[in-house]
Amino acid sequence: MPHQSSLFDQDPPHDPAPESAMQAATFAAVTVTALRFSERGLSAAQQRFNRLLERSETLARRIAAVQDMADAHRRQHAQKVYPLEVRRDALMQDMVRLLDERLRKPGLSRTQKRQAREILCELAAPFALAGDEAMRELHDAHGEQSLDEQQRFEAEATQDFLEDVFGQKFGEDVDFSDPEAMLRASMEHMRRAAQAGQATQDGQDARDKPKARRAKPARLKKAEAEAQDASAALRTIFRQLASALHPDRETDPVERARKTALMSEANAAYDRRDLLALLQLQLRADLANGQTVAKLAHDKLAALTALLKERADVLQRELAVAEQQIRMEFGLLRFGAISEGVLRRHIADQQSELQFDISQMQRDLRTIRDDAVFKRWLREQHRPARDAF
Repeated sequence: MPHQSSLFDQDPPHDPAPESAMQAATFAAVTVTALRFSERGLSAAQQRFNRLLERSETLARRIAAVQDMADAHRRQHAQKVYPLEVRRDALMQDMVRLLDERLRKPGLSRTQKRQAREILCELAAPFALAGDEAMRELHDAHGEQSLDEQQRFEAEATQDFLEDVFGQKFGEDVDFSDPEAMLRASMEHMRRAAQAGQATQDGQDARDKPKARRAKPARLKKAEAEAQDASAALRTIFRQLASALHPDRETDPVERARKTALMSEANAAYDRRDLLALLQLQLRADLANGQTVAKLAHDKLAALTALLKERADVLQRELAVAEQQIRMEFGLLRFGAISEGVLRRHIADQQSELQFDISQMQRDLRTIRDDAVFKRWLREQHRPARDAF
């Protein structure tokens, strides 16, 4: 068996309750270093184990980095962008009220009234949908349809489309004006269709299958055995932690609080089948040292490999979700890169655009009270749409 690479020739000192992120990171590094096999004469299984270990750590670091980026730039957004958004929104509402006031006066042609109403409704709709009743009243007073009528029409069109796709009627309890409810209903129909198709296929397979029971392929048997070993290894580590950390057995209040916190972490790590987190907790609780963790990698290679593969797949999905959330929150391109530079430039661009919009609206609010300027302004607002067409 190749030599196990480790940082420890002696048992490392342990702080039973890390007081900083740096100490927690130290235990994480200890665990990863102890588990990793040395680079000399490794078998294919050991090489795969090392790759999965590195992949898990890389993904975990990337998730933490994305979350840190979101937190840091959320503060920047609140300081630099949000005040400008508030100012722009106030000016947009001032424009809605000014357009409403002008539409109540004579002197506009039918076309000019239609153009002014379209602009008013476009500006008022976001505020009305967000719950501003005054903006809703102005929108509905000037729109060809009320917002409620528009939403009903859109919900009916969405329902018709989905029923055509799935070839069946949805229940009346589905709210098609609610995107989340619509998505849940669609997923439920897809699940039922998949189950029905699987049941049909299973029935056909049962009819086609010979009467004699076929033995499971060796590869499938091996996979099942490795999965059982992985669960058993995880369960053993967790039970050791639970036995040592049970807070009810502790009389000292401070120690009881520490063990309660560690036990909560252990429960969460076990629920998500996070091998590395459980091993790190063993180090923090003084239940293991580097050599113990290293020996575990030798003795339970297949089981630990299965756990690392499972956890790496989960982390990959979590990273995709975290990156998509930050794209949605900051309005980034759906598949664009995410980095400090990208977020910094994006916030700077938002500032510039908002400052430009604010200066334009301030100028418009000052000048369009003059009738001749107002009519010319209406033509200018519709010119970009005509040019694009």
